Amino acid sequence: MNQAHGVRQQTEIRVLLELNSLLWLKTVSYWVVVHITIIASPSRPSDSEQTEKITPSFSHCKNSHLDSAAPASYMMGSTNGLAGAQGKQPLFSFGVISDVQYADIPDGRSFLGVPRYYRHSIVVLQRAVKRWNDQKRHKFVINFGDIVDGFCPKDQSLDAVRRVVDKFEDFNGPVYHMIGNHCLYNLPRTKLLPLLKIPSVDGRAYYDFSPTPEFRFVVLDGYDISAIGWPQEHPNTKEALKFLEERNPNTDKNSPAGLVGLERRFLMFNGAVGKEQLEWLDDVLKEATKLKHKVVICCHLPLDPGSSAKEALLWNYDEVMSVVHRFNCVKVCLAGHDHKGGHSVDSHGIHHRVLEAALECPPGTDAYGYIDVYDDKLELTGTDRMKSTDMLYNPQADLQDNWH
Repeated sequence: MNQAHGVRQQTEIRVLLELNSLLWLKTVSYWVVVHITIIASPSRPSDSEQTEKITPSFSHCKNSHLDSAAPASYMMGSTNGLAGAQGKQPLFSFGVISDVQYADIPDGRSFLGVPRYYRHSIVVLQRAVKRWNDQKRHKFVINFGDIVDGFCPKDQSLDAVRRVVDKFEDFNGPVYHMIGNHCLYNLPRTKLLPLLKIPSVDGRAYYDFSPTPEFRFVVLDGYDISAIGWPQEHPNTKEALKFLEERNPNTDKNSPAGLVGLERRFLMFNGAVGKEQLEWLDDVLKEATKLKHKVVICCHLPLDPGSSAKEALLWNYDEVMSVVHRFNCVKVCLAGHDHKGGHSVDSHGIHHRVLEAALECPPGTDAYGYIDVYDDKLELTGTDRMKSTDMLYNPQADLQDNWH
């Protein structure tokens, strides 16, 4: 600051007031986020001392993974100009956690060598539930899948799932679950879905709920078409195996060897949303648009390449987002699966936030959080390894909604 404004007397007392604001300016074909920072002092500064910095950021089309050089307003843990408005109360709040992957086995490592703390992960969950209860303001909790690990001994699978579910049940409110690949390594859908209290027809695990009249949450089944979880002779299993055979030449279908770019998502530990579920999603979003609901989509598998590793994406994320982009009601997509987490904003201004895994927290650390919901944004407050993130809705979509 001294370099910017020259040498000042040590005895001079200056009060710096930094005003950060976000302006949405509409140009010919897109919206531009303009950040304005004004630095002022009680005494009238000279022209060289007064600073007004305007930095446009073309965030309407920017995808920013955690390690990318994205604009500051869309990097993890950033606070944009509208964040934390004084005195503004959220409409409601809810807790979030992902990829607990508990197992009563010694610590290990992922295929990439990342440490995994199988016994400690349930301690992370316990601390999360205690924190949510102590805060006494969260309407519900969402678990983003993979509550037990694939290395859990199969004779312990049922007890392990029950133990984790019991910890979730200690929360003083509803808990909404979704299935992940590690859940399905342990138990078939017929046993898993009742334990997770997922409303199901014919084994499918997609549903929606409205915690308030203004909002709707849509939970997708990312393993609708999958080589795991369904009986071997089930049509969905056969469709998944055929799909993989056509797109992944490796004998080990969990290996991305030789696959390039977005092809690297065609792995057995991922899955797809089936035709019937796509039609259901279209119907839900039509109804949400009619009722003027703001929608949050939740799926274990990420739905945008900018938010996660290619190897973690839903097989047909593009088909799902093609349906989503036909409407203006979806504001945010939340996911798990890619343990390091990520954040992006797609071409339609929809935020994609992938949550950091509880499994990869060394003893004494945590990864969970809560989301405050406002009229104009979702605000994730993370604990420790889960990064805080502001997700401001695309105002152009809101205007288009009002025009219809």
